[in-house]
Amino acid sequence: MDERKRDSIIAYLRSRMAEFGISERALAEALAEAPAENPPPPSFTKTNGTHGAPKAKRPMPQLPLIPHSSDAGAPIFRNASGDTWDGIGDMPEWLKRAVHAGQDIEFYRV
Repeated sequence: MDERKRDSIIAYLRSRMAEFGISERALAEALAEAPAENPPPPSFTKTNGTHGAPKAKRPMPQLPLIPHSSDAGAPIFRNASGDTWDGIGDMPEWLKRAVHAGQDIEFYRV
């Protein structure tokens, strides 16, 4: 990473810390308390560094089990665009994409 990029990232992080009221001391203390089992930052190489062994793929998150609506046909989930799903049949693509992106399915519950 070149020095300009590094300085830019540091400036951005400092502004976000100020925005949320996080002091450098509080950050240092939180990092010191963090468990030693934290994974290393992501690498953008195709190998894991162990004699060129391929990187293991991250598993896809599992879709949650959805309870069926007691009122047949009544929507259980709705997004901001107005798309709905009653919990019957396959999960619609808009909801699958949201869940795979890390959004909690309960966010969409009506």
